[in-house]
Amino acid sequence: MKIENIQLFYLSMPEILDEADGSQDALIVKVEAGGLVGWGECEASPLTSIANFICPKSHSAANPIRDSILGKNLNNLDDIKKIIYTVKHRSLMIAQTPHTFSGIEVALLDLLAKKENCPIYSLLGMKKTNPKIAYASVLFGKTPQDTFNITKKLKQNNFKAIKLGWENFGLDLKNDQDHLVAARDAIGNELELMIDVGAIWGTNLEDAEKRLEIFQNAKITWLEEPFFSDAFYEYSELYKKTNLPLAGGESCHSIESAKNMIRFGKVKFIQIDAGIAGGILAGKEICDFAESHDVQYVNHTFTSHLQLSSSLQPYASSNKSKFSEFPQQLKSLAWDLTENHISMDQNGYINIPEGVGHGMKINQSALDQYNVDVEIFVNKKKIF
Repeated sequence: MKIENIQLFYLSMPEILDEADGSQDALIVKVEAGGLVGWGECEASPLTSIANFICPKSHSAANPIRDSILGKNLNNLDDIKKIIYTVKHRSLMIAQTPHTFSGIEVALLDLLAKKENCPIYSLLGMKKTNPKIAYASVLFGKTPQDTFNITKKLKQNNFKAIKLGWENFGLDLKNDQDHLVAARDAIGNELELMIDVGAIWGTNLEDAEKRLEIFQNAKITWLEEPFFSDAFYEYSELYKKTNLPLAGGESCHSIESAKNMIRFGKVKFIQIDAGIAGGILAGKEICDFAESHDVQYVNHTFTSHLQLSSSLQPYASSNKSKFSEFPQQLKSLAWDLTENHISMDQNGYINIPEGVGHGMKINQSALDQYNVDVEIFVNKKKIF
């Protein structure tokens, strides 16, 4: 079969708030071929990616992604790999390309899995899945008391692991300590506690080192994104000086950048988003590389359950990589996007959907409810 149509849906909440929450808008991909439909999601600025998809050619390595995909064969994994190669080379000089194509790749795999009547992970050679420890992914509270209340409630909801992030953590040492003390007091010593600082220290090693004692006292499982995603030197120096387990990778936009974070950044947890790094096949290659270097692979997800299922596929059967990010503060857009959802069991684990494709069913009414009308003209000709 040949790829007949690709449609992009720009969705948004009525108001976008200035907060670290990627569930406020979305770019959804619909691919049609052979009477089948595949769905994916780009973890990216929607309008930027739409432009990347339809932009006029600038030169031989700056083509619209659309031209490298429409009309191509889609009968097996090799066909998808050929498309990946073509897109990468023909749109190499457009920085947005990996983000845009990631969601398209997910949709292509979803469609191919529907053709084969199997889950996506089966296409990748996996015969079974292993449940993952779901870590509740939430923002720090505005105050230490808020953080205490948030984490206490999550413990009561049977979570075995909790990740707190952002909300200006990392700017004031005493305030940071109070938040971590509150979190650990709320959950006790038996739960895993992860901290995500959202690259707040840039490349400043000293600011990170100042907090070593409070991280040790809080018994954190990992420190996430202490520096900019390409600050491999700072990552490795912090690890060498403190031996603190580091996590990162959500900003990795390619297989190569993720491998370099492992090689040179010395992270112990590599966090990959299927909507950013190139898709599910990219995630699988990164996972294999990570586990061969004694690094755990973790999904990055802070949007819909379509994206959650997609980002779980690369390590669905792994028994070495045991954690899964499980966002708990989604905006209504991200929740409404799918008719079905992934649930955590009473023991704090989630299972990868075993349905056909990524196993998630798109809620068509949500595409209408949250739709953003976009028209793009070039020389008075409508191209989107």
